[in-house]
Amino acid sequence: MKRIFVLLAFICGITMSVNAQQPKKPVTVKISTPTVQCEQCKKKIENYMKQEEGISKINVDFKRKVTTITYLPERTNIENVKTGIANAGYDADDVKANEDSYKALPTCCKKPEDQK
Repeated sequence: MKRIFVLLAFICGITMSVNAQQPKKPVTVKISTPTVQCEQCKKKIENYMKQEEGISKINVDFKRKVTTITYLPERTNIENVKTGIANAGYDADDVKANEDSYKALPTCCKKPEDQK
C-alpha cells in the first residue's frame, strides 16, 4: 500500500512539473503609432522589430497608424515592445520616440510639422 502511495505521488509530481513547463501562448497587441507616415516608415519599424527578442509577427498599417505585434510573453512584454518602436524613432501609444532616432529618420517619415 505504501508503494502505491509513493508511486501515485511520483506520477502526480511529474504531471505537475510538465504542466508548469508548457510555454505560454503568443500574445497579439495593437499599438497606436501616430507618427508613422509612409511605406518607408512601415519597413523601418518592421525591420527594426524583427531584431527584438520574442517578436514573432509584426504588421504596420501606416494608413490607420496602428501596429499589430505578436510576441512571446516568456521572452518580452508590452513595455519592451513599445520601447523598441520608440527606439526606431516612432511614438508607440504613450511612449514617445527616441529623440536621436527620430532626428535620423528621413524627412518623409517625420511629423508633418517637422518636414519643413
